[in-house]
Amino acid sequence: MGRVFSINNYKEIKDFFHEKGLKCTPQRLAVLKVLQDTSAYLSINTIHLKVKELLPDTGLATVYRSLETLVDLELVAKVHLEDGCHSYAIAPEGHRHPIVCTDCNTVIEFAECPLEDLSKKISKDTGIQINTHFLQLFGKCKECQA
Repeated sequence: MGRVFSINNYKEIKDFFHEKGLKCTPQRLAVLKVLQDTSAYLSINTIHLKVKELLPDTGLATVYRSLETLVDLELVAKVHLEDGCHSYAIAPEGHRHPIVCTDCNTVIEFAECPLEDLSKKISKDTGIQINTHFLQLFGKCKECQA
């Protein structure tokens, strides 16, 4: 998770997509560029507006499809917000879990994973091999608590 490309290294990105049997479209590149240019999680509408600055004819549905592909490739992380919407950012390196502020939607990543031992126990107890998991927490950040 969290493979980071230099948006200027088109060949590396193109090769990665082709390895996965996918096209390296201008729209996917634009979405990656928008997300690489910020450290914050962005809403779909914000991403769409910024992509349109690069590619004016890009529709919202195309941005959605591009994001879902990038999430599937683990290049982009998607967090669920309490209002049912999602925000996106370049996937962090390593295994991380997001904490989302319920007031301002700030996302903080944490690296500790309390589920590793639990996953092993559940696998042993059920016989199911657990390959991955998702944990996301909600609360109020320090600024919103004040």
